[in-house]
This record gives sequence, structure tokens and C-alpha cells, in this order.
Amino acid sequence: MKSMKQHAGFTMIELLFVIVIMGIVGGLALEAIRQYYEGIYRTEEYSKRVAQADQMLEQIAHYFEIAISDSIIRLDENNLTGCYGIPETGDDNNDYTIAFVSVDQDGMRGFWDGTRWRPGWSRDGVAGINTLFSADANYTAMNNLSPLAASNTSRAAIFRSEGLGEGDNECERFGWESGGNTNNVYARIVSVDSDTNLTLDKNLNISGQAKRTYVMRTAYALRARDGEFNIYSGFEPWNNERYDSAPARLLGENVTHFTILYDNANTAMNSNVGNIYTLKICVRGLDDNLVDTNDSDRQICRERMVHVRY
Repeated sequence: MKSMKQHAGFTMIELLFVIVIMGIVGGLALEAIRQYYEGIYRTEEYSKRVAQADQMLEQIAHYFEIAISDSIIRLDENNLTGCYGIPETGDDNNDYTIAFVSVDQDGMRGFWDGTRWRPGWSRDGVAGINTLFSADANYTAMNNLSPLAASNTSRAAIFRSEGLGEGDNECERFGWESGGNTNNVYARIVSVDSDTNLTLDKNLNISGQAKRTYVMRTAYALRARDGEFNIYSGFEPWNNERYDSAPARLLGENVTHFTILYDNANTAMNSNVGNIYTLKICVRGLDDNLVDTNDSDRQICRERMVHVRY
């Protein structure tokens, strides 16, 4: 008889061992693949959020370029109503609403007199009793473009800029509190008397010298709360209006923090050439599970320097 060959097979233990090894190898491969695609997603999300933050900074930088530096102020610290004065270097841990008034854009553009462009306003003026004179302005043309007098719905006003040292309480000085405008920083325009003369509702300065003056029509406020970043405009602090009396316009979402910082290493405060501020905006980051988080260590922050000219 021919002997039958015995064919050795895997024992149960050997099969289990092979299965365990394959499972480990497969698990490592899957983890490597997961980390690879997670890394791609995290990088894409980071780039997208950086782009969103940069876009918002680009938008708001244009508002600050026409802001009056003396008027930039912090309101409502950490969601508590109040006024906290001018921005301070290094104070970027608290959340404030940043508010300011800006120069009138119609006046900035000027007007065409048929031969050349002429300014519609002047930043240098001399104040008498309830009057403002600016030799190189043309308030008549400016009034024809958009009414200036306080009796009109535009309710334009004059802002007097003479340096922050003039008053210790900037909040009251700029009209952000109930007893505001005690130093006559604002004056409403009563009438346009000629190309170079305006009648105001008060004397801008008891000494009669107004120095730098600006026509303005609106204030702005920027507020980051609960993930939303909103801008407010059309409110008038010279008429005792707060920013929250105006409707909010959404600029972006997932914003956790916004602040503006002044560094006197760049320019002296209230310099004749303007001031350099740093705008800083932070958006939500991702945690280890790729879920949105407000954790300060995970936030994505971007900064931009802006020249506040006035």
C-alpha cells in the first residue's frame, strides 16, 4: 500500500496569532490614514480661518483709516456695560466694544468746481462764539452735496481734537456716558452761513481757538460677542446715542476676540501725521476631535497695523 502524506495545517492558535497580527497591522494602517486625512482637514480649516480673519481685518481697516484717533475708545468690558477709556498697549486679554467717530467722507472727497477739485472741509479752523471759520473749505458746496445743518436728518456735527491730556475722563469727554461732552468736544451745525463759515450750537473752546476740527456724520462700533463679529454705524454720540441704538451688521462668525492696541513706539499719540494702531482678531480653533473650540490656546489670531490718519 502506498503511504498517505500528511498535510500539516494551521492550528487554531496559529490562526488566532495571524489574525491578531493582521489586526494590529490593519489598525496601525487605519490610524496612519486617519491622521493623514485629519492633518489635511486641520490644515485646510486653519488656512480657511486665517483667510476669514484676514478678510475681516481688511474690511475694518478701511473704517479705521478715516477714524479720528482722539475718539477711539473701549466700551462694555467683558459684556458689562460701561466705558473704559482709550485703548492701552498690552491690554488684549479683555473683550471690549471698540467705538470711534470718523471724518465725513463727502467732505474728504471734495467737489469739482468746473476747473479743479476743491476740499469740502478743513481740519484746521478758528472758533469764535458759536462760529467756525476755515479759509480753504467750501461748506456751501458740501452742504449742497449732503445737508450739514442740525435741523436736517443728517445731523452732522463738528469734532474738536486737541489731545487726550485735555481731560482725564475720556468717556465723559467724548459723550459715551450720560453726562458726556462736558468739554465741548462736539458741536452741532446750526447753519451754513457762507463757503467758509458755520454757525454752531455752542462754542467749541472757551479760549476761542479750535485748532484741529473735523466734520462728522456718524460713529462706528465693532463688537465681538458669542461668536459673532458685528459693526454698528449711524449712531451719534454728540446726540447722546449709544452704539446699541443702531442695528448690528454682521461682518463674520466664529470670532472669539477683537481688540485694537496702540504702541507709542510707532508715533506719538495725536501726532499731526496720525497714529499707528494694531488691529487684532481671533477666531475659533479646533480641538483634538476637530470640534470648534474657544480655548485660548487653540484660537487662531491675526493682526494688522493700520494708519489712523486723523
